[in-house]
Amino acid sequence: MDKYAIVTQVGEGTYGVVYHVKCRATDQCYALKCHENNKDGSMMDSTVRELSCLSALRGHPNIVETLDCFLHEGKISTLMPYLPLTLFKVIYQGRDHSGLLPITFISRFSLEIADALCYMHGLNMIHRDLTPANVLLTADTLTVKVADMGLSRYAAKSMSSGLVTESYRAPELFDAEEEEEEEEEEEKEACTAQYTCAIDMWSLGVLIVDAMEATMTFHSKNFPTYRIIKETLGRNDHDGESMWNPLRVMPTLMGCLPVKRIALELLQYDPKHRLTARMLLDDSKWQRISDAITDVDIDRVKRYADIRQTA
Repeated sequence: MDKYAIVTQVGEGTYGVVYHVKCRATDQCYALKCHENNKDGSMMDSTVRELSCLSALRGHPNIVETLDCFLHEGKISTLMPYLPLTLFKVIYQGRDHSGLLPITFISRFSLEIADALCYMHGLNMIHRDLTPANVLLTADTLTVKVADMGLSRYAAKSMSSGLVTESYRAPELFDAEEEEEEEEEEEKEACTAQYTCAIDMWSLGVLIVDAMEATMTFHSKNFPTYRIIKETLGRNDHDGESMWNPLRVMPTLMGCLPVKRIALELLQYDPKHRLTARMLLDDSKWQRISDAITDVDIDRVKRYADIRQTA
């Protein structure tokens, strides 16, 4: 750690703290994640999972790279490229400007995420917390780097269903929680569900919808996420006046046929009918939209994200 100077803290969560650091010799900037230990000082399971997953995924162009790993103040610390721009900032903080995000960019980021997920899913690995904050973007080309593998793990018959951030959580996980709550047992065990890589694809669908609507579509102060999902996407009998009609819940998406087609195939209520990462990558119409992205589109997204001064 003597090689690096801490510039500032840039993030903190249950599983660790992330710092912006600078190499003393080269002035090169990096991100340093210091993983939390258990109370007894032992390494947390999340740290073992994240290091294992990042090692297995090393070299993929759309997954954040681990450059070094060492002990700092008794904690495992990983050094990564410093990528302060996230999809969160682009989607939710950058829409002070008029107009929509270019659908060419939405198509491209979704395909780059799908490429990362396809590789992970091919290894029987599920991300389990795909959110806009966990999708980093390079400052120059806005290339996706999927990050934060602390909840990632190899698929198993049963896993906790409550880990995926609620606004991006697939309906089958809420169903599992609901079933657990209905059980009348004196001592309940932790809720578990037998789920698949399809939960990541649902999260990707939500990212696309949110990018179109510039808001957390399935988050509300008045209604739980599960009710919004169930009423909007779990039924087909909406009338024109229904507050749950998709035309009212996600109007921008529903008015853009190319994006609507993909998003609704990802947001299938039944996970067996959901697009897989491979299927999305093989969708030629969606790929052509991505291929049509221009430097003007990239500059427009940068203006939204306030990482480029406007004229």
